[in-house]
Amino acid sequence: MQKSFEMFGICLRMYYLCSSMIAIDYKKIPDWWAVCPNQNCKMAETCLRQQACRQLPEKLKYWTCVLPHQWKDEGCERYLKYETVRMAWGLNRVYQNVQEKYARSAIRVTLTSLLGSKGSYYRYKDGERLINPKKQQEIIDVVHRFAPGVDVEFDKTFDDFDFTTV
Repeated sequence: MQKSFEMFGICLRMYYLCSSMIAIDYKKIPDWWAVCPNQNCKMAETCLRQQACRQLPEKLKYWTCVLPHQWKDEGCERYLKYETVRMAWGLNRVYQNVQEKYARSAIRVTLTSLLGSKGSYYRYKDGERLINPKKQQEIIDVVHRFAPGVDVEFDKTFDDFDFTTV
């Protein structure tokens, strides 16, 4: 009986290990996002850039990539951990719990500045651009500055790889 529980535990750990290594859909990788072709890197197995590079089909002739002078033995400056994160899109629900008109206006102006421009703000607001966890926290901080204690929600959240980090 003890052996079967041990075997079950091993199988369960293997299941979680294998299921956490989600395949990358290369069609989701923006063509401006740099992949890494260095298969000899000691961090290749845990690097999102290397794993993404492995998913590119052979029919492709060109792609943006990390240049060899970035490859260092002590670690690569472009290394990104191969893991899924909670991504978000859409800013319409961000305002739903903010009651004061002044606060809504101040939040919009501040977010426009944070996100780069009015056009960029609307691309995030309308869900044309994904919002990574770091940017989500910055948005939440802005909302809490003008409307303390308000629950901040995004239009949609989902787990995926972060291809927004340059």
